[in-house]
Amino acid sequence: MPDTRFKPLPWTRLQRGVPCYLPKPAARPAVDAQSPALAVMTDLQRVAPVTIARDASLDDANKAMALCHTQYLLVADGQRHLLGIVTEAGTKGHRPLAVAHTKGVRPNELVVGDVMISKHDDAEVMHLRDVSTARVGNVLAALKEMGASHCLVVDHDEEDHHVLCGVFQLSQIERQMGLTPQTAEIAQTFSQVVSSLGH
Repeated sequence: MPDTRFKPLPWTRLQRGVPCYLPKPAARPAVDAQSPALAVMTDLQRVAPVTIARDASLDDANKAMALCHTQYLLVADGQRHLLGIVTEAGTKGHRPLAVAHTKGVRPNELVVGDVMISKHDDAEVMHLRDVSTARVGNVLAALKEMGASHCLVVDHDEEDHHVLCGVFQLSQIERQMGLTPQTAEIAQTFSQVVSSLGH
């Protein structure tokens, strides 16, 4: 039964022959090195992270990255535990060839789990408590020090588990600063950016 306390909103039908356009993506604000770091962080509480299963093919991973205009995918299981991260550097070029050679299989037989960077205890992440008071310049200095083009940002829940809450992506920061992205990978791969999240 509908709740009779609420009056229905007015509604109509789209008119035949009248164009209806998709919205333009919201432009991120221009920033400089002194801008708040949060202005260049992708907030995963507002923008759902793009995830993929560890048994997905590399072709599916590449298609998903192209479709979503991103250079990385988070690898998660059915319980939303972060298992790792897969990047373009991991799905294309020499890395898949090297992994396939080691495993004695053809490159097209590899799955995401074969080339992803697994979560591990020594991975570098940034913590939201530090990011919230930092500047864009601090983020850029950290990415340079890590030799990484991306970095995850984590917070903590009531049980002190890590909770993924954001991502910094160098190419996005460069675009917001009005620079031409130079992400011919600071490092050859997205080295060690996944934290020991979860349990």
